[in-house]
Amino acid sequence: MGLDYVIFHCIYTVPLAVIFSILYGPFLNRPEIYKIGTLITIAVVATIPWDSYLIRTHIWSYAPESVIGYTLYSIPAEEVFFVAIQTYLTSLLYCVLRKPLVLPIYLRECASQSRARGPGQAFLVATFAAGIALCYSAGELTYLGLILIWVCPVLLLQWSLSCEFLIALPWKVTVLPVCLPTLYLWFADANAVSAGTWTIENGTKVGYQLWNGLELEEAVFFLVTNMMVVVGMASMDYAFAIEEYRILSSKEPSSVDFSLKLALKGIVSRSPQFDARILGRLSEAVVCLKQKSQSMFLGSALFQGSLRMDLIFLYYFCRVMDDLVDGDNTPDHDAQYWISECSNALDSKLNSSTTEQHSDLPSPPTASPKHEALQSALDQLPLSKLSQKSLYDLLRGFEMDLAFDVDRNQFPIRTEEDLDLYAYRVASTVATLVLDLVYHHQNHNKNNPPSSSPYDVQNRQKLTQAGLTMGKALQCINIARDIGRDAAINRVYIPTTWLTDAGLTPLDVIRHPTSDKVYDLQRRMLDHADIYYGESRAAIEELPACVRGPVRVTVESYFSVVVGEEVKCCLEGNGGEVEEG
Repeated sequence: MGLDYVIFHCIYTVPLAVIFSILYGPFLNRPEIYKIGTLITIAVVATIPWDSYLIRTHIWSYAPESVIGYTLYSIPAEEVFFVAIQTYLTSLLYCVLRKPLVLPIYLRECASQSRARGPGQAFLVATFAAGIALCYSAGELTYLGLILIWVCPVLLLQWSLSCEFLIALPWKVTVLPVCLPTLYLWFADANAVSAGTWTIENGTKVGYQLWNGLELEEAVFFLVTNMMVVVGMASMDYAFAIEEYRILSSKEPSSVDFSLKLALKGIVSRSPQFDARILGRLSEAVVCLKQKSQSMFLGSALFQGSLRMDLIFLYYFCRVMDDLVDGDNTPDHDAQYWISECSNALDSKLNSSTTEQHSDLPSPPTASPKHEALQSALDQLPLSKLSQKSLYDLLRGFEMDLAFDVDRNQFPIRTEEDLDLYAYRVASTVATLVLDLVYHHQNHNKNNPPSSSPYDVQNRQKLTQAGLTMGKALQCINIARDIGRDAAINRVYIPTTWLTDAGLTPLDVIRHPTSDKVYDLQRRMLDHADIYYGESRAAIEELPACVRGPVRVTVESYFSVVVGEEVKCCLEGNGGEVEEG
């Protein structure tokens, strides 16, 4: 009995797993837990017979003084734990790198990648046959042959089911989770072999070492096992992507129940068909947010499934409208024109008898790329799940932006009440719309049946009010951050009464946005935001469990980054994107 293998875990695997878990834990969602747990179970069950055979036939061996002595089918307990923790580490790294991806958009490329299935299958079958030949030759090629015989059938099944989706994913999501853990485990294994913690018996190995202590067979073993883990995770993501597409393309707005059975059926069926228009619009929204509103896009990544897609379409609508109002407009199509166009289109869609989410509205006679962008944003907006009042109030917020006129010395944010009204219209409305989506998906989840008890109704009203307050807090942060950028377009969102108290005018801010007095006002704006934050922070813990963690992480990280650091440098400039909290 010994502790060498336990010490190995204490040095190489457990600390890394603990660090990963602490750092990524707040972002871990239920589907990821399900996938990782499933894969660990499969890995352990599939490895036990093979591992036991290697030990019983003396291909692998463990010195008695290196293990504690507890075994499962002759396998040391530490070895069983190694299989589980390797799977956990590789799976978690895959989840980290995959987090920003919106899975359904990669279904578009599946049809064009189907030609790769045959060659891949042929290669794996040939490799399996080579493994059998190596085993029959016995001697020094035995261990390598057993690795190939064990791995190839698993990879063949995984490849046959999901090769198109696997190829469509970005290479960083599939290659890095294989290579990085493999290199790390090569280093750890070499040290363990050199220390005699475990041994590959002479006569069953080639005897070639990549470097001191790292046998060729061990290098192949860790490479292919990490490949199985990553391809297994990608295969399950393929199932989730198909199911998310099914929900997205459903003509029934309330059809949000997740069905893994239907998802698996979609994988098994040959060449599943996907509507390119639906996936194209989703991809368009994702590209827009990634380019122009990274924080919105990354914030949506903390949510899951159809809720995330609805949030993406909501944020996309906000982004498109912001671009239309603040962008370069022709004399015939000024900002007020786009607000009116959006308002009229909303009237038409909300008053329409159809409930089909993707129905097209008539294009204007002089359709332009901007018209098409607005059309696309409205078509994908999940109107049936959103508050009409909040949508129209959001448009009123855009109109407040148009009231600035430096030539006429018109600055609409005159008092603190004007600031609160503006923050409500451009940010609290978005918070309310987000809560609309959260509660819609919560109420249509078969595992969370809706409740109409007075307590639940009252609780939702309280949370909605807290969302309004939190939205104001976030918008005040945006204003404080973007004073320099706003000054460059002749806008000052600091209340005129605050400026008067400091002996300034709006024109002073526009001309000298980096002055010490403006910096003091920036701090006052952040303090104002902090008051709102303190009033609404506790309500996060009363949100539905499925969104509580993502909302908490999003809000707290935003405050810690912007409020917790010295932000005077933001006055100088070019600020960041304009966002609706």
